[in-house]
Amino acid sequence: MNNSPWHQFRRSTRSENLSVSERQTTWLRQCLKRNQNAAYGQRYGFEQIQSVEDFQRQVPIADYGKFSPWIDNLVTDERYQLFSGEVVGFEKTGGSHSGGKLIPYSVAGLDDFRCALSDWLAQLVEQFQIDRGRAYWALSPAVTQATETKGGVPIGGGDALYLGIEYLSAFVQISAVPLTLAQVANVDDWQLLTLYYLVCSRDLRLFSVWSPSFLIQLLEGLNNRQHELLALLQCGGEVAGYQLQKDQNAVNIYQHYLEVGDTRVLWPQLVVISCWADASSKTLATQLIGYFPSVSLQPKGLLATEAIITAPNLQNQPQLCVDSNFYEFIDEQGQIQLANTLTISHHYQVIVTTNSGLYRYRIGDIVQCIGFQRDVPLLRFTGRAGVVSDLVGEKLTESFVNGCLSSFKGFAMLCPDEKSLRYYLLLDKRYLQNNQDAIDVVEQQLNKNPQYAYARTLSQLAPLSCLPIEQPDSCYLAWQCAQGKRLGDIKIPSLMHNNSWREIFQIVE
Repeated sequence: MNNSPWHQFRRSTRSENLSVSERQTTWLRQCLKRNQNAAYGQRYGFEQIQSVEDFQRQVPIADYGKFSPWIDNLVTDERYQLFSGEVVGFEKTGGSHSGGKLIPYSVAGLDDFRCALSDWLAQLVEQFQIDRGRAYWALSPAVTQATETKGGVPIGGGDALYLGIEYLSAFVQISAVPLTLAQVANVDDWQLLTLYYLVCSRDLRLFSVWSPSFLIQLLEGLNNRQHELLALLQCGGEVAGYQLQKDQNAVNIYQHYLEVGDTRVLWPQLVVISCWADASSKTLATQLIGYFPSVSLQPKGLLATEAIITAPNLQNQPQLCVDSNFYEFIDEQGQIQLANTLTISHHYQVIVTTNSGLYRYRIGDIVQCIGFQRDVPLLRFTGRAGVVSDLVGEKLTESFVNGCLSSFKGFAMLCPDEKSLRYYLLLDKRYLQNNQDAIDVVEQQLNKNPQYAYARTLSQLAPLSCLPIEQPDSCYLAWQCAQGKRLGDIKIPSLMHNNSWREIFQIVE
C-alpha cells in the first residue's frame, strides 16, 4: 500500500519537541518577519516586535471591519497590504448567522492549512486504515459561480485553491465521486449524480462532510429518488453532461438496501464518518449516526473560512492546531490568555493571527477547554459569540441554548416570537416520540438562565411552546441555498435570533 495516494498525507514534525509556548512564539516571530514589509506590518511596527507582549501592546484586537479597507485594496489588485507576496485567492464566509465577508489567502497561509489537513488525514489512515479504500468528500452543487478580481485572482477558488496541486491529485484518486460534481449547478442533478456514484462505491471507507444534515439529505435521497436512481443503474444514461454506465451488481445491492434499510449493505467497508458534532450540530449528529451501525463518528474540528483552529487527534478530541496560526483567548472576565495558560472547563472567545493577513482577529467562535494532549489544549466548540436572543432582557446565548437542546435527536431549534413574547421549540415531526422526555425538561434547562427564570416568574415571557414541523432541516437548507450559501457549508443553528423563522419554515398560523 506504499503507493497509495493516501500516503501523500504525512504527519508534521515541525516542532513536536518544543513546548506549546515555544511553538506559538516561534510561529508568531516567523509570521511577523515574513509580513513586516506589508502596509499593515509597517503601520503597526512588526519589525520592532520582539515578544508576544510587544505584539499585544502594538497590534490591536480587531473585528472584520478593521480589515475590510485593506481587503478592498487587495481586491482592486493593490499588493503588500496585509501580507507580503501574492494574493492567491479569496473566499466568502458562509456562516449560518452572517455572510458576505471576503477573506484573502496567501501562499504561506494555505501552507499552514495544508499542514493541519495532512496531519489529520495521516492520523485517520493510522487510526482507521482508510487507505484500503476510498472516501467521499462533501461536494456542494455550484449554486453560485466562482468569480475573480480584475487582476484574475479567484474569488471562491474551490478545491484547487485549498489543496494545491499535490494534494488535489491525491484527492482525485481517492474520491469515490468525481470532484468535478462541484461544478454541477442544478441541485437535483447534483444529488442524483452523487447518489449514483456512491451506490457504485463498494470500497467506501470514509464520509467526510461538514454538517451532518448534508449527509442526512443524501441518505433520504436514496429512498426519495429510488425510481430515477434504479433507472440509471439498470440502463445507464446522461445527467448534466455525465455519461453513466449501467451496473447490475449495484442494482442488486441497492434493491437489497431498499428492502432492509441497512447502510452496511451499500458500504460494507465504511469505518468512519467525519462531521460537525458539537454545539448546534450535536442533535443532528446523533440522528446521523443512527443510520450507520458499527461506524465510528469523529467530530470535525473547528475550521472557519478565516483559519483552522482545531483538528481531531488520535483520540477523536479537538486539538489546537498549534503550528498553523497564533492563538489568543478572551476568558469570561475579559482577560487575554495564551494556549499555555488555559484552564480546563473554562470558556473562551478565540482570537487568531494568520499568515493570510488577519492579525489578532476576533473570529467569533467560543470554545471550552476540555483537557490537554501533553501540553496542547483540547478545545470543544460551543457556539458563536454575539448570537443572542433578547425579547424582554433574558439574553439567551447560542452556547447556552446548545446545552439546553443537547439531548434531542434530530432537528431542534429555539425561536423567539415578539408578538406573543414566548419561545417556540421547533422539532422534526418524525422524531417527536423519541424526544418526548427531552421536551419536558427544556423549560427547566432554560430556567437555569436567571434572566429567563425571572421573566417567566413575572409572566413577561409566556411558557415555551413546542411546534413539530415537517422536514425542518430541508426547509432551512433550501432557504440558506437561496441566499447563495454552499450546501455543504451550512450549519443549522440551535437558536434563531430574529423573526424570520416563520418564513424559513413556511409556518402559517
